[in-house]
Amino acid sequence: MTNTKDMLIAAIGICAAGVVLAQALPSFESLDKNSDGQISIQEATTHDDLFVAFKKLDTNKDGALSKEEFAAYSKK
Repeated sequence: MTNTKDMLIAAIGICAAGVVLAQALPSFESLDKNSDGQISIQEATTHDDLFVAFKKLDTNKDGALSKEEFAAYSKK
């Protein structure tokens, strides 16, 4: 019984952590430091997960994320 209870508590903790991480995603505007309507690779360095995913998200390979490309990331 204790193992089941402990596992349930751990699962709830993991779910709660996921919600916190999802809420921690900065807005497009806050990442677009120079307000040019794009997020450059340099601007993406302020958010580790975004930086790691940058090349995959940059679907048109122009070296910047548009609002649409960023939206695909923020839906995850």
